[in-house]
Amino acid sequence: MPLFSAKMEYALRSMLYLAQQPAGVPVQSRDIAEAEYIPGPYLDQILATLKRAGLVRSMRGVGGGYELAKPPSQITVGDVVRAFSGDTLQPSEATQRDSAMTTTMSCIRDFQRRTSEAIWRLLDATTLQHLLEQKYLLDQAQSIAPYL
Repeated sequence: MPLFSAKMEYALRSMLYLAQQPAGVPVQSRDIAEAEYIPGPYLDQILATLKRAGLVRSMRGVGGGYELAKPPSQITVGDVVRAFSGDTLQPSEATQRDSAMTTTMSCIRDFQRRTSEAIWRLLDATTLQHLLEQKYLLDQAQSIAPYL
C-alpha cells in the first residue's frame, strides 16, 4: 500500500514545478498539466485545494496563473500532505471499528502512533527546496550518465 496517492504525487509534482519558476511569474494550469503529465481537470481540483491551504495563489486575467504563496524553503512536504489529509494518518478500518481494547490492539495502536509521528517528522523536515536540490542532483547525474 503506497503512502502517497496519485493525487498527492500530482500535488507534489505541481508544487515542484511551480518552485522552479521565477518568483512573481504565474504559470497557467494547462502548462503545469502538460509539463507534468497531469490530467487538466484533475489538476484544477488539486490547485484549488492547494490554494485553500494557502500554499499557492492564483492571479486572474491574461497573464494570470498560479505561483507558490511562499518560497520553496518555507513549504514542507508535510504542508502539502496536510492540505489533502489533515493532521492524521488514518488508522486501519479494522482499528476504527473495534471498541474493546485488548493488549494486542493497544500495542498495535501505539506502533501506529509512533510510526505516524516519525513520518510526520520526516514530512515536516523536508521542504520543497530540499526536493528541488535532490532533483537537481538527479538531473546532473542523468546528464552525465550517457558519457560514462
